[in-house]
Amino acid sequence: MRCHRLTFSLFALLFMGGCQSIGFYTQATVGQSALLWHSRPISKVIADPQTPIELRDRLVVVESIRGYGEKTLALPSGHSYQRYTDIGRDYVMWNVVAAAEFSVEPELFCHPVVGCVAYQGYFNQADALAFADRLASQGLETTVAPVAAYSTLGWFPDPLLSSVLDYPDADLAALVFHELAHERFYLVNETTFNESFATFVARKGTRRWLADTNRHVDVLHFEKSESQRDALVALIRKTRCALAVLYAGNLSDGDKRSQKKALIDQLRADYEQMRQAGMVSNWGNWFDKDLNNAKLVSIGSYYDQVGLFAQLFEEARGDFGVFYEQVEQLGDESGRTREPRRLCADRRSTRPVIFGRSGPGTPVMHSGFC
Repeated sequence: MRCHRLTFSLFALLFMGGCQSIGFYTQATVGQSALLWHSRPISKVIADPQTPIELRDRLVVVESIRGYGEKTLALPSGHSYQRYTDIGRDYVMWNVVAAAEFSVEPELFCHPVVGCVAYQGYFNQADALAFADRLASQGLETTVAPVAAYSTLGWFPDPLLSSVLDYPDADLAALVFHELAHERFYLVNETTFNESFATFVARKGTRRWLADTNRHVDVLHFEKSESQRDALVALIRKTRCALAVLYAGNLSDGDKRSQKKALIDQLRADYEQMRQAGMVSNWGNWFDKDLNNAKLVSIGSYYDQVGLFAQLFEEARGDFGVFYEQVEQLGDESGRTREPRRLCADRRSTRPVIFGRSGPGTPVMHSGFC
């Protein structure tokens, strides 16, 4: 009966989208239904004598992470990550991100419930590539990014997917905390706000979980990884700022294209220099292929406003309950009231932090990263 109710809800969302979007919502409905239909309670998978030891051990870790998130990080328990689905592939879906040739802001895609977001996800890679091609034919720059997990914001009981089980413990914890954070708070039409919030919760929560479970060596590795990621994000943000200034100028399109190429080439060169110096991790595949506005936007969505939430967390004296109340209060404010605090926090977050933490995403605040 519960599965029938879920399927009915999915089809209700499909028809809310209208006939023009019926193809997209059909694939979303079929894909989500399949994940739920083929899921099994994690407790039963662990108890099943036929379950391989490696799988059982990973699921036990996930149970520990989920319990810690509920008890210590005040994240919702709900029904998410209490079931397991073997999807039989490395990624569950593929997100398409797009931006205009002379813009560092993403194209937005609007849907029922979640509002307007800066990506569109497909359960079939070929569908994602076809949609990206259609956008490219309209003159947009695009990128297609694989996704190992996602959140339905508490509308459905998200299962743990086999695509994430090979993650190291710290990355697995960060992913679970990130997705549960979306269930804890989600602001319609504000993807950068939402993703930066979830990123901050994941980073702070993972470090606490590692420390509280006496994984002191893992804490050091995690802090180093976060420091390297922050340095890389700051480098990408610097390039986006330079591009924003370029695009806003009065140069001809030809001059803008040539200077844009020079800035992106410089980004690649700076990255390679930092990688060889051990300042950043190896993102070679990301830098080598189709480096464009859409790709740069997709990274910024997850980090542009992390500094804002660091500031709120400091004001909350490290209390997650108080922190969430502050986030909710901020979310209730009008965009005009909220903007100055965002810009202040964003400027603060352009500098790499001493320590702190895959998938892309969402709208960049207007000049918020400069």
